[in-house]
Amino acid sequence: MRDAMVDLPWQSVHAANHQRQYLALLSYLPLKGYRKMWMFSRHVRAIRRQLAGTPGLIGYSLRAKLFRHRFWTLSVWEDDTALTAFVGHEPHRTTMGALGPHMDATAFVRWDVMGSDVPLSWDEAMRRSAAESGRGAP
Repeated sequence: MRDAMVDLPWQSVHAANHQRQYLALLSYLPLKGYRKMWMFSRHVRAIRRQLAGTPGLIGYSLRAKLFRHRFWTLSVWEDDTALTAFVGHEPHRTTMGALGPHMDATAFVRWDVMGSDVPLSWDEAMRRSAAESGRGAP
């Protein structure tokens, strides 16, 4: 039970064109401890509201190992421009500054994906993370 994963189901924001290529992003967000879980949760709720209206986002999912305070996001974007715009807008921009000091080393993996592969599989995303890091997935 201590390593139980909790996955938020895939949230589609815009329809993917099955013939088109998109940008996939896996982010690993490890909190240093439990004391900032409430703050983290508040920021996640705000960012989920932001995601709902974000241009260029195809969809996303969240994964958590709550007892180990480890979190992942998995998302698909039209392109790097859309992703960069999201990261630079509120509340995401403020969240990075607020949570940064309370995070261990974060990790980000990007790859190209066809629209026909959306929604993405957590198993595939974690395999890609492990392959990129040269060791097991975080």
